[in-house]
Amino acid sequence: MGNASCSNAPVEPGKKVKPLVELLKAAGGVVKSPDAVANKDFLKELDDTFPELAIYKQGRIQTSPGVEEIADSPTEYYRTVGAIIALLSCYSSAMQEEFGLECVSAGNRGPMSMDKVPGKFINLGNKKEDYNEFCRKFAMFMTSEDDWWSMLVFLVVHDVGKSDGFRKVVNDSLPFDMRSDDHDRALACALSDPELKRKLLPTVAKLSPARQESILAGFGTNFQLPQLGQGEIACINFKGLLELDRKHLINGTLHYYFYHSIFDIAGAGCNEKFIFPIAIQPVYMGFTAAMDDLIQKLTDNPKIDDRTLYFNFLYTNFKKSFPDFEVRFATMCESKVFCHETGLAVLRVLALTRNTYKNAEKVCELLLEDHHPLVQELAGSPVGPQIMLYYGPDLLRMGLGEDLTDVSGDNMSAALGAIDHVYRAARRTLILAKSGDYQYQLNVSPIVQVIKKAGKEWKGGKQLFDTVQGMKVKNNDLNTEGIVELRRPSVYSAQAT
Repeated sequence: MGNASCSNAPVEPGKKVKPLVELLKAAGGVVKSPDAVANKDFLKELDDTFPELAIYKQGRIQTSPGVEEIADSPTEYYRTVGAIIALLSCYSSAMQEEFGLECVSAGNRGPMSMDKVPGKFINLGNKKEDYNEFCRKFAMFMTSEDDWWSMLVFLVVHDVGKSDGFRKVVNDSLPFDMRSDDHDRALACALSDPELKRKLLPTVAKLSPARQESILAGFGTNFQLPQLGQGEIACINFKGLLELDRKHLINGTLHYYFYHSIFDIAGAGCNEKFIFPIAIQPVYMGFTAAMDDLIQKLTDNPKIDDRTLYFNFLYTNFKKSFPDFEVRFATMCESKVFCHETGLAVLRVLALTRNTYKNAEKVCELLLEDHHPLVQELAGSPVGPQIMLYYGPDLLRMGLGEDLTDVSGDNMSAALGAIDHVYRAARRTLILAKSGDYQYQLNVSPIVQVIKKAGKEWKGGKQLFDTVQGMKVKNNDLNTEGIVELRRPSVYSAQAT
């Protein structure tokens, strides 16, 4: 796509994206002027144009379940600015400018810089055509400048629900049983209420009704794309996606919503000292492929159920990673009961390790024989809210340590026992939770931090099992989110420190 495709439709004064790109250029760009001070004119224009950005700098901001920034911290503001610049970079590249790629790749980023050898992840600065192809693909849905503006507004407001103050205003307007600390749910409620929208989201309220509907439809799904491929989300998270009006699968609405996750992750590391996002191949390319795959599955089978959709999505990568076991696994999958319970649990466990754990057959055996309560949790069939372990992939993948071949299966057995213990601890706190189906998010980052601190001294699944003994779970007042509290150090972690 070139300039002509983005300039066909008339645009109201002040609703153009290009001036923002020009302000970034005028400041000197990422190489000469990467920080907030040098880009003060750009940031002032953003703040003056989008009053919603002030929400990220006022009061306490919830960055993840159970974790909040100190009052009036600008952390989430700069992360949002990073996401915005990621979109502006895409816009610039769609205009066939070199500046777009520079925004996300050039500058002093260590191994992630355009002129450095790539690190663990491939920096798209070293794969110019791949990045340009991503931008061209995204721009296919942006047929006018108004489309780009609408997506910009989308990114400006996408995380305002993380603000304690924002959620309080929204929750105060709702019956108690509808209140939540989920930031996407809070935003969806504000978007669906004309009075709240005018009060809290004035820039959104100025968009056309069709564009407002599009933004609401995405956040109304409460679906989290980044956690999908890792088996992290709970089955109930598909509910909003499956209830989405079919027109939103076809008109690009769901694409916009999924793409915002890519831009959001690109800007996640931005701060006052370096406001420019990064472009890494697994995010820009991997998520795009996953997004297309999921939308295709929804389009092909509109009556599909949540477990089948989850199973089918994870099964694609499973077949690539475990071709030897897949033949036997496919035979077991002839039973729909197996697919919806143990089979789905197997795929989710392996996906949590990014399919790096090698003994897939042992995972299946362990879940069939020894971990029935855990299978229920992973298959979305417990009584009460379904539990999502936030940072669950890090918990299992790192918790297993170096022995991913695990011929005996003892390493995985201990790790599954630890995860089962975490689920049980959370479930005990939900006995008096509000009725109804919803996703409860438990932040297990404190356990991950113990693993990281131990470093090379970490002993694998057995140490993970030991670490979670005696843990407790602290929930918010609404019992919709919680965080792990480790009550005693493990023997191994004490030795490691």
